[in-house]
Amino acid sequence: MDNFRALNILLKHHRVELNELYLDDCSKLVKKALKICEFKDSKSARMAVLKRIVDLKEEGISNQMRALNFSPKKQRQIKARMYEFVSEFYINEFKNILARAKNLGLLRNYTYELLRGVHKIGIELSKIQIKWQELVIDQNQKYFKKNFSSKKKALEFISKNKLYQKNADKTRADRIYGVFSIDDMEILPYALAFKKEFKILNECFEDCIKELKNCEQNEQDRAYTKYIKALKDAFCECENKKVIYAWQEAERAWMDCKGDIQIGHLLEYYEDAYTHSVALEWDVRLKDSDYQIDQGLLKSNIKDTFEQILNSATQNLDESLQQMRLLVHSNIDKTQLYICNPLFYYGADFNGLFSAQVVPNDEIVSKKYGKKIFAFVDFIHASTKARPFSKLSSEIFDEKFLDYEREILFKKPHIWKKVYEISTIGHEFGHILFIGSDTENAMNAGGEFKFIEEYKATTGGLVNFFLHEIDAFCLPVFAEVLRRAVSLIAWQKIDELCAYYCEGLIHLSLLFDSKVLSFNDEKLSIDFSLNAYKRFKQASLENYQDLCQHYIQKRDASEFLARFVSFDGEVYLPKDEELKNFVLYYYGLYEKLANQVDLEAWQKWVNA
Repeated sequence: MDNFRALNILLKHHRVELNELYLDDCSKLVKKALKICEFKDSKSARMAVLKRIVDLKEEGISNQMRALNFSPKKQRQIKARMYEFVSEFYINEFKNILARAKNLGLLRNYTYELLRGVHKIGIELSKIQIKWQELVIDQNQKYFKKNFSSKKKALEFISKNKLYQKNADKTRADRIYGVFSIDDMEILPYALAFKKEFKILNECFEDCIKELKNCEQNEQDRAYTKYIKALKDAFCECENKKVIYAWQEAERAWMDCKGDIQIGHLLEYYEDAYTHSVALEWDVRLKDSDYQIDQGLLKSNIKDTFEQILNSATQNLDESLQQMRLLVHSNIDKTQLYICNPLFYYGADFNGLFSAQVVPNDEIVSKKYGKKIFAFVDFIHASTKARPFSKLSSEIFDEKFLDYEREILFKKPHIWKKVYEISTIGHEFGHILFIGSDTENAMNAGGEFKFIEEYKATTGGLVNFFLHEIDAFCLPVFAEVLRRAVSLIAWQKIDELCAYYCEGLIHLSLLFDSKVLSFNDEKLSIDFSLNAYKRFKQASLENYQDLCQHYIQKRDASEFLARFVSFDGEVYLPKDEELKNFVLYYYGLYEKLANQVDLEAWQKWVNA
């Protein structure tokens, strides 16, 4: 019998060891990374590579390279070498964890073979990821940016030339499992774009399926084997007209896998803003049975929130709206919520892990099977505590506000975790609301659907809290919104994170409009009071109702985004002049201080 509780303990100990790397910034690992990056030894350079190793975030080394005026080509080369370095480090760590779990007798044969197979597949996908980055991001994104004056023009070209894949009913899918070939002006399924690599990948799947079949003991085992087999078929499908359906079949099989071990496959497409090539994600999540949430109450509240907003937006539900309403209720009812810890991860995940996730994105699959929501409460809490405070935060926020949040983080974990439930798990449920089977395609003419969808998701979670308020959490939630909205400015020039940056700008617009925030003489002033919370709450409720009206009418997302921001040819900036000045000021400081830490303040709280 599997001992997942013991495996979770083993996993948490390993994470503690990883987080402790921040305490030894002169280790051999750090020195090797500095050499790969061609950085001279300094505190900021060490912090940059530690962020890349421990938190898998590239922003630190990207900032360091820009400060050193490295050429774009050199930056790409160093990022690729660091990806190889980080993936090699973690793959070896995962190999050791798996071996230790086996030696301790924590896993029955089927589970061990499942994890061993996932590991072998992950190694191959991590190799392919480097080529995926070169083709999809470094080459194709550059092509579209260079050859078209706007994203809208590029999307029109993609539509005209049918550079997409189709659902079984021949409607256009909102994503592709393939690569745009510039030479041939066509989409190549991954199995053809990476033909040699996928031959090896197929062999890994075949070996895994063979071992799993020999170890099956029950219906749940057979469900997982069926899923792995469906994944193999999806990965290896060579005909464009069959690719989407093959992946839908894999996700249908995946929705029947309800055990403590949850595999994350290719799910998201944030990196590719044009053809929506799905990233090569591959990971295993392990359910944390020690953490419990009242799912019945949460789902009931979410449905009540949806009904209240829907009823305030429209009194007449036509057939299309009725179908959307039924789909939303069905998705909420069928949602499987997993509180997890990341176990193993590979491929695109070596460029950054998730804080939570709602999947699959395919509404055809979800119509029958619903969604899975993954939340990583303890993992995110431990990682946040282990990361030294940014000096930038000390420059922007006053000490009283910082201490309020830090006391919750270090001294009141129950409040921190409740805020995570409200904001982050609420965000994932927020994605479900007001989404029909064709919403994204209908609203994405300007290519900016994701830029308002992330705001819609977060605010959906907040509105659910506003309508089912608990007094004790009002200010903690408010503090989280304030801090996060400001911190998202740092992602201004990261293409794959632009949706979150724009989300932050909309939050900040409301925070400035409601006089919660003001900026003058290079100083951000915060009204962190209950009255300020109430003003922001009212502004958010009104804005969310307007946004949902926009979704109900399936209007171009760009129209809503344009109320708050404009694109200057390089980045999105707020229309409000005071807020724009703050955003420019913050980003300027970020470029200077991104890798500098306030070690003294952090150690004070760690040792308190």
